[in-house]
Amino acid sequence: MQVEFDEALSNHVVARTIVDELFRNGVRIVTLSPGSRSTPLALAALAHPGLEARVLLDERSAGFFALGVAKASGVPAAVVTTSGTAVVELSPAVTEAAYSSIPLVVLSADRPFELYDTGAAQTIDQTAVFAGFIRQHRFIDAGAPASLDRLRATISRAVLVSRGLGGPLGPVHLNVSFREPLVVPSAGAVEPLAGRAGSLPWYATVDLDDVVEARSFAQMLLGTKRGLVVVGECDHSEAVFAISELLGWPTMVDPRSGMARRSRYAISYQDSFLRVPELLDQLLPEVVLYFGRPQASRTLSEYLDVISSPYREGSTRIYRSGDRATDPNGTAAGFVLGPLERLVAELSQAEMLGGLGVDQGFAARYLRIDNVCDAEVRASQLDGTLGVEIKVARVLVESLSSTDLLFASASMPMRDLEFFSGSKPDYPRVLENRGANGIDGVLASFVGAALANERGGFGGIGVLAIGDLAFLYDASFLRELAKLEIAVLIVVIDNNGGGIFSFLPQNRETSTEVFEEIFGTPHGVDLAKIAQAYSIVCHTDAEVEDLPDAIADLRRSRKSRVMIIQSDRGANLAAHRDINAQIALALRADVES
Repeated sequence: MQVEFDEALSNHVVARTIVDELFRNGVRIVTLSPGSRSTPLALAALAHPGLEARVLLDERSAGFFALGVAKASGVPAAVVTTSGTAVVELSPAVTEAAYSSIPLVVLSADRPFELYDTGAAQTIDQTAVFAGFIRQHRFIDAGAPASLDRLRATISRAVLVSRGLGGPLGPVHLNVSFREPLVVPSAGAVEPLAGRAGSLPWYATVDLDDVVEARSFAQMLLGTKRGLVVVGECDHSEAVFAISELLGWPTMVDPRSGMARRSRYAISYQDSFLRVPELLDQLLPEVVLYFGRPQASRTLSEYLDVISSPYREGSTRIYRSGDRATDPNGTAAGFVLGPLERLVAELSQAEMLGGLGVDQGFAARYLRIDNVCDAEVRASQLDGTLGVEIKVARVLVESLSSTDLLFASASMPMRDLEFFSGSKPDYPRVLENRGANGIDGVLASFVGAALANERGGFGGIGVLAIGDLAFLYDASFLRELAKLEIAVLIVVIDNNGGGIFSFLPQNRETSTEVFEEIFGTPHGVDLAKIAQAYSIVCHTDAEVEDLPDAIADLRRSRKSRVMIIQSDRGANLAAHRDINAQIALALRADVES
Protein backbone atom coordinates (compact mmCIF):
# COMPACT_ATOMS: atom_id res chain seq x y z
CA MET A 1 0.00 0.00 0.00
CA GLN A 2 1.33 3.42 -0.93
CA VAL A 3 0.02 6.19 1.31
CA GLU A 4 -0.06 9.86 0.32
CA PHE A 5 1.87 11.93 2.83
CA ASP A 6 0.83 15.41 3.95
CA GLU A 7 3.38 16.61 6.50
CA ALA A 8 1.05 19.17 8.07
CA LEU A 9 -1.67 16.59 8.69
CA SER A 10 0.50 13.52 9.30
CA ASN A 11 0.30 13.80 13.09
CA HIS A 12 -3.48 13.59 12.98
CA VAL A 13 -3.62 10.87 10.32
CA VAL A 14 -1.26 8.75 12.40
CA ALA A 15 -3.10 9.46 15.66
CA ARG A 16 -6.52 8.66 14.21
CA THR A 17 -5.22 5.48 12.60
CA ILE A 18 -3.70 4.33 15.90
CA VAL A 19 -6.90 5.03 17.82
CA ASP A 20 -9.09 3.38 15.18
CA GLU A 21 -6.93 0.24 15.10
CA LEU A 22 -7.02 0.07 18.90
CA PHE A 23 -10.83 0.12 18.68
CA ARG A 24 -10.86 -2.60 16.00
CA ASN A 25 -8.74 -4.74 18.33
CA GLY A 26 -11.16 -4.47 21.23
CA VAL A 27 -10.04 -1.37 23.17
CA ARG A 28 -13.09 0.55 24.37
CA ILE A 29 -11.83 2.86 27.14
CA VAL A 30 -8.94 5.32 26.88
CA THR A 31 -7.70 7.47 29.75
CA LEU A 32 -6.08 10.83 28.99
CA SER A 33 -4.10 13.31 31.05
CA PRO A 34 -3.56 16.95 30.01
CA GLY A 35 -0.54 17.70 27.82
CA SER A 36 0.56 19.49 24.67
CA ARG A 37 2.63 16.91 22.78
CA SER A 38 -0.16 14.33 23.08
CA THR A 39 -2.68 16.67 21.39
CA PRO A 40 -3.14 14.57 18.22
CA LEU A 41 -3.79 11.41 20.26
CA ALA A 42 -6.17 13.17 22.63
CA LEU A 43 -8.18 14.70 19.79
CA ALA A 44 -8.33 11.35 17.99
CA ALA A 45 -9.56 9.53 21.11
CA LEU A 46 -12.24 12.14 21.80
CA ALA A 47 -13.40 12.09 18.18
CA HIS A 48 -13.74 8.31 17.81
CA PRO A 49 -17.42 7.35 18.12
CA GLY A 50 -16.74 3.91 19.56
CA LEU A 51 -14.33 4.91 22.31
CA GLU A 52 -15.00 6.24 25.78
CA ALA A 53 -12.29 8.81 26.57
CA ARG A 54 -11.79 9.67 30.25
CA VAL A 55 -9.69 12.73 31.18
CA LEU A 56 -7.86 12.30 34.50
CA LEU A 57 -5.60 15.01 35.87
CA ASP A 58 -2.55 13.01 36.90
CA GLU A 59 -0.88 10.24 34.94
CA ARG A 60 -0.30 7.94 37.91
CA SER A 61 -4.01 7.72 38.58
CA ALA A 62 -4.80 7.48 34.87
CA GLY A 63 -2.52 4.47 34.58
CA PHE A 64 -4.08 2.64 37.49
CA PHE A 65 -7.59 3.53 36.29
CA ALA A 66 -6.86 1.94 32.89
CA LEU A 67 -5.30 -1.04 34.64
CA GLY A 68 -8.48 -1.51 36.68
CA VAL A 69 -10.59 -1.44 33.53
CA ALA A 70 -8.40 -4.06 31.85
CA LYS A 71 -8.20 -6.19 34.99
CA ALA A 72 -11.98 -6.40 35.42
CA SER A 73 -12.92 -6.73 31.75
CA GLY A 74 -10.04 -8.85 30.44
CA VAL A 75 -9.95 -6.47 27.46
CA PRO A 76 -6.96 -4.17 26.88
CA ALA A 77 -7.41 -0.57 28.00
CA ALA A 78 -5.26 2.32 26.81
CA VAL A 79 -3.69 5.24 28.64
CA VAL A 80 -2.36 8.35 26.84
CA THR A 81 0.31 10.67 28.23
CA THR A 82 2.28 13.63 26.98
CA SER A 83 6.09 13.58 26.82
CA GLY A 84 8.70 13.84 29.56
CA THR A 85 8.20 12.81 33.17
CA ALA A 86 4.49 12.35 32.48
CA VAL A 87 5.45 9.02 30.93
CA VAL A 88 7.50 8.01 33.97
CA GLU A 89 4.45 8.55 36.21
CA LEU A 90 2.95 5.44 34.61
CA SER A 91 5.73 3.21 35.95
CA PRO A 92 3.82 1.94 39.03
CA ALA A 93 0.80 0.93 36.94
CA VAL A 94 2.99 -0.64 34.24
CA THR A 95 4.90 -2.60 36.90
CA GLU A 96 1.64 -3.88 38.41
CA ALA A 97 0.33 -4.80 34.95
CA ALA A 98 3.52 -6.73 34.24
CA TYR A 99 3.39 -8.78 37.43
CA SER A 100 -0.37 -9.27 37.27
CA SER A 101 -0.41 -10.08 33.54
CA ILE A 102 -2.87 -7.29 32.70
CA PRO A 103 -3.29 -6.24 29.01
CA LEU A 104 -2.48 -2.53 29.27
CA VAL A 105 -1.62 -0.36 26.25
CA VAL A 106 0.57 2.67 27.01
CA LEU A 107 0.47 5.42 24.39
CA SER A 108 3.11 8.05 25.12
CA ALA A 109 3.62 11.13 22.99
CA ASP A 110 7.28 11.95 22.40
CA ARG A 111 9.42 14.77 21.10
CA PRO A 112 11.28 13.97 17.87
CA PHE A 113 14.66 12.30 18.16
CA GLU A 114 16.49 15.39 16.96
CA LEU A 115 15.58 17.10 20.26
CA TYR A 116 17.07 14.35 22.44
CA ASP A 117 20.03 15.52 24.57
CA THR A 118 19.69 19.13 23.41
CA GLY A 119 18.16 20.56 26.57
CA ALA A 120 14.74 20.95 24.90
CA ALA A 121 11.92 21.26 27.41
CA GLN A 122 10.03 18.15 28.48
CA THR A 123 12.33 15.91 26.45
CA ILE A 124 13.73 12.69 27.91
CA ASP A 125 14.72 9.37 26.37
CA GLN A 126 11.40 7.49 26.44
CA THR A 127 12.43 4.52 24.35
CA ALA A 128 13.32 2.25 27.29
CA VAL A 129 11.58 3.95 30.19
CA PHE A 130 9.68 0.74 31.07
CA ALA A 131 12.52 -1.67 30.30
CA GLY A 132 12.01 -5.04 31.95
CA PHE A 133 8.31 -4.48 32.60
CA ILE A 134 6.69 -4.51 29.15
CA ARG A 135 5.96 -7.26 26.65
CA GLN A 136 6.72 -5.07 23.65
CA HIS A 137 7.97 -1.55 22.85
CA ARG A 138 7.43 0.16 19.52
CA PHE A 139 8.62 3.58 18.39
CA ILE A 140 6.37 5.30 15.86
CA ASP A 141 7.59 8.39 14.03
CA ALA A 142 4.51 10.28 12.86
CA GLY A 143 6.69 12.24 10.45
CA ALA A 144 8.10 9.22 8.63
CA PRO A 145 5.97 8.45 5.55
CA ALA A 146 7.59 5.04 5.02
CA SER A 147 6.17 3.81 8.32
CA LEU A 148 2.54 4.48 7.39
CA ASP A 149 2.17 1.31 5.29
CA ARG A 150 2.62 -0.89 8.36
CA LEU A 151 1.09 1.35 11.01
CA ARG A 152 -2.09 -0.69 11.44
CA ALA A 153 -0.08 -3.92 11.54
CA THR A 154 2.13 -2.46 14.28
CA ILE A 155 -0.82 -1.41 16.44
CA SER A 156 -2.81 -4.61 15.94
CA ARG A 157 0.17 -6.77 16.78
CA ALA A 158 0.92 -4.73 19.91
CA VAL A 159 -2.60 -5.30 21.22
CA LEU A 160 -2.33 -9.02 20.44
CA VAL A 161 0.98 -9.16 22.33
CA SER A 162 -0.68 -7.51 25.32
CA ARG A 163 -3.33 -10.25 25.10
CA GLY A 164 -0.75 -13.03 25.11
CA LEU A 165 0.56 -13.43 21.54
CA GLY A 166 3.91 -15.20 21.82
CA GLY A 167 4.03 -15.03 25.62
CA PRO A 168 2.16 -14.01 28.77
CA LEU A 169 -0.37 -11.18 28.92
CA GLY A 170 0.96 -7.80 29.98
CA PRO A 171 1.61 -4.14 29.17
CA VAL A 172 2.90 -2.85 25.82
CA HIS A 173 4.38 0.56 25.06
CA LEU A 174 3.72 2.57 21.91
CA ASN A 175 5.92 5.67 21.90
CA VAL A 176 4.72 8.13 19.23
CA SER A 177 6.95 10.99 18.11
CA PHE A 178 5.10 14.12 16.94
CA ARG A 179 6.66 17.19 15.32
CA GLU A 180 4.96 20.57 15.33
CA PRO A 181 2.44 21.80 14.33
CA LEU A 182 0.38 19.76 16.79
CA VAL A 183 -2.89 21.43 15.79
CA VAL A 184 -3.92 22.44 12.27
CA PRO A 185 -7.27 24.01 11.25
CA SER A 186 -8.25 21.16 8.93
CA ALA A 187 -7.39 18.37 11.38
CA GLY A 188 -11.05 17.79 12.21
CA ALA A 189 -11.71 16.48 8.71
CA VAL A 190 -8.82 14.02 8.76
CA GLU A 191 -9.66 10.38 8.14
CA PRO A 192 -7.52 7.50 9.41
CA LEU A 193 -5.61 5.35 6.96
CA ALA A 194 -7.74 2.65 5.36
CA GLY A 195 -8.10 -0.55 7.36
CA ARG A 196 -9.56 -4.00 6.85
CA ALA A 197 -13.03 -4.17 5.37
CA GLY A 198 -15.89 -4.44 7.84
CA SER A 199 -13.99 -2.62 10.61
CA LEU A 200 -12.07 -5.81 11.33
CA PRO A 201 -8.75 -5.69 13.20
CA TRP A 202 -5.64 -5.86 11.05
CA TYR A 203 -4.74 -9.25 12.50
CA ALA A 204 -7.15 -12.03 13.33
CA THR A 205 -6.16 -14.95 15.54
CA VAL A 206 -7.05 -18.61 15.24
CA ASP A 207 -6.82 -20.29 18.63
CA LEU A 208 -6.40 -24.02 18.07
CA ASP A 209 -6.97 -24.63 21.78
CA ASP A 210 -10.56 -23.58 21.11
CA VAL A 211 -12.31 -26.60 19.59
CA VAL A 212 -14.87 -24.52 17.72
CA GLU A 213 -12.23 -22.21 16.23
CA ALA A 214 -9.97 -25.12 15.28
CA ARG A 215 -12.81 -26.97 13.54
CA SER A 216 -14.04 -23.87 11.72
CA PHE A 217 -10.50 -23.07 10.52
CA ALA A 218 -9.98 -26.65 9.35
CA GLN A 219 -13.25 -26.57 7.41
CA MET A 220 -12.22 -23.30 5.75
CA LEU A 221 -8.89 -24.83 4.69
CA LEU A 222 -10.54 -28.00 3.38
CA GLY A 223 -12.92 -25.90 1.33
CA THR A 224 -10.13 -23.84 -0.25
CA LYS A 225 -9.52 -24.70 -3.90
CA ARG A 226 -6.13 -23.04 -4.33
CA GLY A 227 -4.01 -23.17 -1.18
CA LEU A 228 -0.28 -22.84 -0.65
CA VAL A 229 1.97 -23.86 2.26
CA VAL A 230 5.25 -22.04 2.93
CA VAL A 231 7.67 -23.51 5.47
CA GLY A 232 10.74 -21.87 6.96
CA GLU A 233 12.79 -23.07 9.91
CA CYS A 234 10.13 -24.74 12.00
CA ASP A 235 9.98 -26.51 15.36
CA HIS A 236 6.83 -28.47 14.49
CA SER A 237 7.89 -30.18 11.28
CA GLU A 238 5.91 -33.37 11.85
CA ALA A 239 2.63 -31.48 12.20
CA VAL A 240 3.42 -29.26 9.21
CA PHE A 241 4.24 -32.33 7.13
CA ALA A 242 0.89 -33.88 8.07
CA ILE A 243 -1.00 -30.67 7.24
CA SER A 244 0.68 -30.48 3.82
CA GLU A 245 -0.18 -34.11 3.05
CA LEU A 246 -3.77 -33.86 4.29
CA LEU A 247 -4.54 -30.70 2.35
CA GLY A 248 -2.66 -31.64 -0.80
CA TRP A 249 -1.38 -28.09 -1.19
CA PRO A 250 1.91 -27.24 -2.94
CA THR A 251 4.47 -26.64 -0.19
CA MET A 252 7.35 -24.21 -0.62
CA VAL A 253 10.08 -25.68 1.53
CA ASP A 254 13.14 -24.28 3.22
CA PRO A 255 16.10 -26.65 3.76
CA ARG A 256 15.96 -25.80 7.47
CA SER A 257 12.37 -26.96 7.84
CA GLY A 258 13.27 -30.56 8.67
CA MET A 259 10.34 -31.94 6.67
CA ALA A 260 11.17 -30.35 3.35
CA ARG A 261 12.00 -33.37 1.25
CA ARG A 262 9.43 -35.79 2.67
CA SER A 263 6.38 -34.07 1.27
CA ARG A 264 4.90 -35.21 -2.02
CA TYR A 265 4.06 -31.59 -2.61
CA ALA A 266 7.51 -30.07 -1.89
CA ILE A 267 8.42 -27.05 -4.02
CA SER A 268 12.08 -25.96 -4.04
CA TYR A 269 12.67 -23.34 -6.73
CA GLN A 270 10.22 -20.60 -5.75
CA ASP A 271 12.90 -17.92 -5.82
CA SER A 272 13.48 -18.67 -9.51
CA PHE A 273 10.00 -19.20 -10.93
CA LEU A 274 8.38 -16.31 -9.05
CA ARG A 275 10.63 -14.06 -11.13
CA VAL A 276 8.63 -15.01 -14.26
CA PRO A 277 5.60 -12.66 -14.52
CA GLU A 278 3.81 -14.85 -17.08
CA LEU A 279 3.38 -17.58 -14.47
CA LEU A 280 2.02 -15.58 -11.57
CA ASP A 281 -1.67 -15.55 -12.49
CA GLN A 282 -1.88 -19.34 -12.66
CA LEU A 283 0.01 -19.69 -9.36
CA LEU A 284 -2.13 -17.27 -7.36
CA PRO A 285 -3.39 -18.90 -4.13
CA GLU A 286 -6.53 -18.00 -2.20
CA VAL A 287 -4.98 -18.90 1.16
CA VAL A 288 -1.37 -19.28 2.32
CA LEU A 289 -0.32 -21.12 5.49
CA TYR A 290 3.14 -19.85 6.46
CA PHE A 291 4.89 -21.92 9.13
CA GLY A 292 8.03 -21.01 11.04
CA ARG A 293 10.59 -18.31 10.42
CA PRO A 294 10.73 -16.40 7.12
CA GLN A 295 12.58 -17.88 4.18
CA ALA A 296 15.56 -15.91 2.86
CA SER A 297 14.10 -15.25 -0.59
CA ARG A 298 13.30 -11.59 -1.15
CA THR A 299 11.47 -12.61 -4.33
CA LEU A 300 9.07 -14.76 -2.31
CA SER A 301 8.66 -12.09 0.34
CA GLU A 302 7.80 -9.39 -2.19
CA TYR A 303 5.39 -11.71 -4.02
CA LEU A 304 3.47 -12.53 -0.85
CA ASP A 305 3.46 -8.85 0.09
CA VAL A 306 1.78 -7.94 -3.21
CA ILE A 307 -0.84 -10.70 -3.33
CA SER A 308 -1.86 -10.31 0.33
CA SER A 309 -2.45 -6.57 0.28
CA PRO A 310 -5.89 -5.99 1.85
CA TYR A 311 -6.51 -3.25 -0.72
CA ARG A 312 -6.13 -5.65 -3.62
CA GLU A 313 -9.28 -7.18 -5.10
CA GLY A 314 -9.35 -10.90 -4.40
CA SER A 315 -6.53 -10.55 -1.90
CA THR A 316 -4.79 -13.72 -0.73
CA ARG A 317 -5.21 -14.45 2.96
CA ILE A 318 -1.97 -15.40 4.70
CA TYR A 319 -2.08 -17.11 8.10
CA ARG A 320 1.23 -17.32 9.92
CA SER A 321 2.13 -19.85 12.56
CA GLY A 322 5.22 -19.90 14.74
CA ASP A 323 6.42 -19.26 18.25
CA ARG A 324 7.10 -15.59 17.50
CA ALA A 325 4.21 -15.08 15.08
CA THR A 326 6.44 -13.29 12.58
CA ASP A 327 5.01 -11.14 9.80
CA PRO A 328 7.81 -8.99 8.31
CA ASN A 329 5.59 -7.53 5.59
CA GLY A 330 2.73 -6.63 7.92
CA THR A 331 0.12 -8.02 5.49
CA ALA A 332 -0.88 -11.35 7.04
CA ALA A 333 -4.58 -11.88 7.70
CA GLY A 334 -3.87 -13.45 11.05
CA PHE A 335 -1.88 -15.74 13.33
CA VAL A 336 -2.53 -19.40 14.10
CA LEU A 337 -1.95 -20.02 17.81
CA GLY A 338 -1.88 -23.22 19.82
CA PRO A 339 -0.81 -26.80 19.03
CA LEU A 340 -0.73 -27.62 15.32
CA GLU A 341 -1.50 -31.22 16.24
CA ARG A 342 -5.04 -30.05 17.01
CA LEU A 343 -5.38 -28.80 13.44
CA VAL A 344 -4.00 -32.09 12.14
CA ALA A 345 -6.64 -33.95 14.15
CA GLU A 346 -9.45 -31.80 12.75
CA LEU A 347 -8.20 -32.20 9.17
CA SER A 348 -7.90 -35.95 9.66
CA GLN A 349 -11.52 -36.57 10.50
CA ALA A 350 -12.97 -38.78 7.81
CA GLU A 351 -16.25 -36.91 7.48
CA MET A 352 -14.42 -33.65 6.90
CA LEU A 353 -12.05 -35.10 4.32
CA GLY A 354 -15.09 -36.09 2.32
CA GLY A 355 -15.64 -32.39 1.65
CA LEU A 356 -12.10 -31.62 0.44
CA GLY A 357 -12.42 -28.84 -2.11
CA VAL A 358 -8.83 -28.58 -3.33
CA ASP A 359 -8.15 -27.98 -7.02
CA GLN A 360 -5.81 -30.89 -7.81
CA GLY A 361 -4.60 -29.12 -10.91
CA PHE A 362 -3.28 -26.24 -8.80
CA ALA A 363 -0.73 -28.39 -6.99
CA ALA A 364 0.09 -30.18 -10.26
CA ARG A 365 0.96 -26.84 -11.90
CA TYR A 366 3.33 -25.96 -9.09
CA LEU A 367 5.00 -29.37 -9.20
CA ARG A 368 5.39 -29.24 -12.98
CA ILE A 369 6.99 -25.79 -12.82
CA ASP A 370 9.31 -26.91 -10.04
CA ASN A 371 10.37 -29.94 -12.07
CA VAL A 372 11.19 -27.72 -15.07
CA CYS A 373 13.38 -25.58 -12.82
CA ASP A 374 15.14 -28.62 -11.39
CA ALA A 375 15.80 -30.03 -14.84
CA GLU A 376 17.40 -26.78 -15.99
CA VAL A 377 19.66 -26.57 -12.94
CA ARG A 378 20.70 -30.21 -13.30
CA ALA A 379 21.44 -29.75 -17.00
CA SER A 380 23.53 -26.68 -16.26
CA GLN A 381 25.42 -28.61 -13.59
CA LEU A 382 26.11 -31.47 -15.99
CA ASP A 383 27.35 -29.27 -18.83
CA GLY A 384 29.61 -27.30 -16.50
CA THR A 385 27.93 -23.92 -16.86
CA LEU A 386 26.45 -23.73 -13.35
CA GLY A 387 28.20 -21.19 -11.13
CA VAL A 388 30.83 -22.41 -8.67
CA GLU A 389 29.00 -21.23 -5.55
CA ILE A 390 25.70 -22.77 -6.61
CA LYS A 391 27.51 -26.03 -7.40
CA VAL A 392 29.00 -26.11 -3.91
CA ALA A 393 25.51 -26.05 -2.37
CA ARG A 394 24.22 -28.76 -4.69
CA VAL A 395 27.22 -31.09 -4.37
CA LEU A 396 27.19 -30.84 -0.59
CA VAL A 397 23.52 -31.81 -0.46
CA GLU A 398 24.07 -34.63 -2.95
CA SER A 399 27.00 -35.99 -0.90
CA LEU A 400 25.40 -35.84 2.55
CA SER A 401 22.63 -37.94 4.10
CA SER A 402 19.82 -37.35 6.56
CA THR A 403 22.03 -38.15 9.56
CA ASP A 404 24.61 -35.54 8.55
CA LEU A 405 24.64 -31.90 9.57
CA LEU A 406 25.03 -29.17 6.96
CA PHE A 407 25.52 -25.74 8.51
CA ALA A 408 25.29 -22.74 6.16
CA SER A 409 26.67 -19.29 6.81
CA ALA A 410 24.52 -16.21 6.29
CA SER A 411 24.61 -14.31 2.99
CA MET A 412 25.32 -16.34 -0.15
CA PRO A 413 25.89 -19.93 1.13
CA MET A 414 22.53 -19.87 2.86
CA ARG A 415 20.74 -18.48 -0.18
CA ASP A 416 22.33 -20.86 -2.66
CA LEU A 417 21.29 -23.75 -0.45
CA GLU A 418 17.71 -22.48 -0.22
CA PHE A 419 17.31 -21.43 -3.85
CA PHE A 420 19.15 -24.10 -5.84
CA SER A 421 19.86 -27.25 -3.81
CA GLY A 422 16.87 -29.18 -5.13
CA SER A 423 15.39 -32.12 -3.25
CA LYS A 424 16.12 -35.71 -2.33
CA PRO A 425 14.60 -38.17 0.17
CA ASP A 426 17.59 -38.17 2.56
CA TYR A 427 18.22 -34.44 2.59
CA PRO A 428 20.77 -33.57 5.32
CA ARG A 429 19.88 -31.82 8.54
CA VAL A 430 20.37 -28.08 7.86
CA LEU A 431 21.07 -25.39 10.45
CA GLU A 432 21.88 -21.69 10.10
CA ASN A 433 22.16 -18.63 12.31
CA ARG A 434 19.13 -16.95 10.77
CA GLY A 435 17.64 -15.24 13.83
CA ALA A 436 19.58 -12.01 13.32
CA ASN A 437 21.20 -13.16 10.06
CA GLY A 438 24.70 -12.06 11.00
CA ILE A 439 28.03 -13.49 9.91
CA ASP A 440 29.62 -13.41 13.37
CA GLY A 441 30.23 -16.60 15.34
CA VAL A 442 29.31 -18.95 12.50
CA LEU A 443 32.33 -21.20 12.90
CA ALA A 444 31.82 -21.55 16.67
CA SER A 445 28.08 -22.17 16.24
CA PHE A 446 28.75 -24.83 13.63
CA VAL A 447 31.29 -26.71 15.75
CA GLY A 448 28.95 -26.64 18.73
CA ALA A 449 26.09 -27.91 16.58
CA ALA A 450 28.27 -30.60 15.01
CA LEU A 451 29.33 -31.83 18.45
CA ALA A 452 25.71 -31.98 19.62
CA ASN A 453 24.65 -33.66 16.36
CA GLU A 454 27.32 -36.31 16.75
CA ARG A 455 26.50 -37.01 20.38
CA GLY A 456 22.77 -36.63 20.05
CA GLY A 457 22.21 -39.87 18.25
CA PHE A 458 22.32 -38.64 14.65
CA GLY A 459 25.75 -40.13 14.18
CA GLY A 460 26.62 -38.35 10.94
CA ILE A 461 29.39 -35.93 10.06
CA GLY A 462 29.27 -32.12 10.15
CA VAL A 463 29.96 -29.86 7.18
CA LEU A 464 30.04 -26.07 7.11
CA ALA A 465 29.57 -23.93 3.98
CA ILE A 466 30.95 -20.49 4.79
CA GLY A 467 32.10 -17.36 2.98
CA ASP A 468 35.57 -15.91 3.36
CA LEU A 469 34.50 -12.86 5.42
CA ALA A 470 32.51 -14.96 7.88
CA PHE A 471 35.46 -17.34 8.14
CA LEU A 472 37.84 -14.48 8.90
CA TYR A 473 35.41 -13.02 11.41
CA ASP A 474 35.46 -16.19 13.54
CA ALA A 475 38.86 -17.64 12.60
CA SER A 476 40.11 -17.58 16.20
CA PHE A 477 37.76 -20.45 17.00
CA LEU A 478 39.98 -22.73 14.93
CA ARG A 479 42.15 -22.89 18.07
CA GLU A 480 39.26 -24.48 19.96
CA LEU A 481 38.39 -26.78 17.08
CA ALA A 482 41.94 -28.13 17.10
CA LYS A 483 41.46 -29.21 20.73
CA LEU A 484 38.10 -30.92 20.22
CA GLU A 485 37.70 -34.58 19.32
CA ILE A 486 35.31 -34.01 16.49
CA ALA A 487 35.46 -34.57 12.73
CA VAL A 488 34.17 -31.72 10.58
CA LEU A 489 34.68 -30.33 7.11
CA ILE A 490 34.79 -26.56 6.66
CA VAL A 491 34.22 -25.47 3.06
CA VAL A 492 35.30 -21.86 2.59
CA ILE A 493 34.11 -20.08 -0.54
CA ASP A 494 36.77 -17.45 -1.12
CA ASN A 495 35.69 -14.67 -3.46
CA ASN A 496 37.92 -12.11 -1.74
CA GLY A 497 35.16 -10.04 -0.17
CA GLY A 498 31.46 -9.66 0.42
CA GLY A 499 29.83 -11.48 -2.45
CA ILE A 500 26.22 -10.76 -1.56
CA PHE A 501 26.66 -7.03 -2.09
CA SER A 502 27.12 -7.65 -5.80
CA PHE A 503 23.41 -8.59 -5.91
CA LEU A 504 22.25 -5.40 -4.17
CA PRO A 505 21.54 -1.90 -5.56
CA GLN A 506 24.82 -0.66 -4.10
CA ASN A 507 26.60 -2.42 -6.95
CA ARG A 508 24.65 -0.40 -9.52
CA GLU A 509 24.43 2.92 -7.73
CA THR A 510 28.07 3.45 -6.72
CA SER A 511 31.31 3.66 -8.67
CA THR A 512 33.52 0.59 -8.87
CA GLU A 513 36.09 2.20 -6.58
CA VAL A 514 33.54 3.16 -3.92
CA PHE A 515 31.77 -0.19 -4.15
CA GLU A 516 34.97 -2.15 -3.69
CA GLU A 517 36.15 -0.05 -0.76
CA ILE A 518 32.89 -0.05 1.22
CA PHE A 519 31.02 -3.17 0.13
CA GLY A 520 33.27 -5.51 -1.84
CA THR A 521 35.93 -5.18 0.90
CA PRO A 522 38.63 -7.38 -0.64
CA HIS A 523 40.75 -8.78 2.19
CA GLY A 524 43.70 -10.24 0.29
CA VAL A 525 44.34 -12.76 3.06
CA ASP A 526 45.84 -16.22 2.51
CA LEU A 527 43.13 -18.18 4.34
CA ALA A 528 45.09 -21.43 4.19
CA LYS A 529 47.85 -20.00 6.36
CA ILE A 530 45.28 -19.14 9.05
CA ALA A 531 44.06 -22.74 9.19
CA GLN A 532 47.59 -24.11 9.11
CA ALA A 533 48.59 -21.82 11.98
CA TYR A 534 46.14 -23.76 14.15
CA SER A 535 47.47 -27.11 12.86
CA ILE A 536 44.33 -27.83 10.87
CA VAL A 537 44.74 -29.60 7.54
CA CYS A 538 43.80 -27.23 4.73
CA HIS A 539 43.33 -27.99 1.04
CA THR A 540 43.94 -24.85 -0.99
CA ASP A 541 42.47 -24.09 -4.38
CA ALA A 542 40.17 -27.08 -4.13
CA GLU A 543 37.61 -27.80 -6.83
CA VAL A 544 33.92 -28.42 -6.29
CA GLU A 545 34.42 -31.87 -7.78
CA ASP A 546 36.75 -32.71 -4.86
CA LEU A 547 33.94 -32.38 -2.30
CA PRO A 548 32.44 -35.91 -2.55
CA ASP A 549 35.86 -37.53 -2.01
CA ALA A 550 36.63 -35.17 0.88
CA ILE A 551 33.33 -36.06 2.54
CA ALA A 552 33.91 -39.78 2.03
CA ASP A 553 37.43 -39.46 3.45
CA LEU A 554 36.07 -37.54 6.47
CA ARG A 555 33.73 -40.43 7.25
CA ARG A 556 36.69 -42.83 7.23
CA SER A 557 39.47 -40.80 8.85
CA ARG A 558 37.39 -38.71 11.29
CA LYS A 559 39.94 -35.89 10.91
CA SER A 560 38.86 -32.24 10.63
CA ARG A 561 39.93 -30.23 7.63
CA VAL A 562 39.38 -27.01 5.73
CA MET A 563 38.81 -26.79 1.98
CA ILE A 564 39.13 -23.45 0.21
CA ILE A 565 37.26 -23.09 -3.07
CA GLN A 566 38.01 -20.00 -5.12
CA SER A 567 35.22 -17.96 -6.67
CA ASP A 568 34.89 -14.63 -8.43
CA ARG A 569 32.23 -12.17 -7.29
CA GLY A 570 31.49 -10.85 -10.76
CA ALA A 571 31.32 -14.30 -12.29
CA ASN A 572 29.08 -15.48 -9.46
CA LEU A 573 26.62 -12.64 -10.08
CA ALA A 574 26.56 -13.47 -13.79
CA ALA A 575 26.08 -17.18 -13.05
CA HIS A 576 23.02 -16.49 -10.89
CA ARG A 577 21.53 -14.23 -13.55
CA ASP A 578 22.24 -16.78 -16.25
CA ILE A 579 20.59 -19.73 -14.50
CA ASN A 580 17.52 -17.67 -13.62
CA ALA A 581 17.30 -16.46 -17.22
CA GLN A 582 17.67 -20.04 -18.43
CA ILE A 583 14.90 -21.18 -16.07
CA ALA A 584 12.63 -18.33 -17.19
CA LEU A 585 13.18 -19.24 -20.85
CA ALA A 586 12.34 -22.88 -20.20
CA LEU A 587 9.23 -21.98 -18.20
CA ARG A 588 7.94 -19.64 -20.89
CA ALA A 589 8.44 -22.36 -23.48
CA ASP A 590 6.60 -24.80 -21.22
CA VAL A 591 3.67 -22.40 -20.84
CA GLU A 592 3.41 -21.92 -24.60
CA SER A 593 3.60 -25.64 -25.39
